[in-house]
Amino acid sequence: MYCGHPQPFRFLALMIRARMQTVVSKSGLKDLTVDNVLFAAATYKVIGGGLRVHTEKTKLVREMLDLFGVKDPEQLPLPGQT
Repeated sequence: MYCGHPQPFRFLALMIRARMQTVVSKSGLKDLTVDNVLFAAATYKVIGGGLRVHTEKTKLVREMLDLFGVKDPEQLPLPGQT
């Protein structure tokens, strides 16, 4: 339930970003930052609708998916599929 105050959401966003920073720092990947990870995540899309289409999965996107233990979105079912 939204109470009209943005503080709980800011706190959650801060906690998520802090955890991401810890993961990125421990990764040992050169020149990787939380900002780079978020930008890379925003560039990769999987579009459904009967035919699965996805944008190019760059090296940074592949590293980011592995780093955070995210399953390959290409393997996930599309909405409406079982």
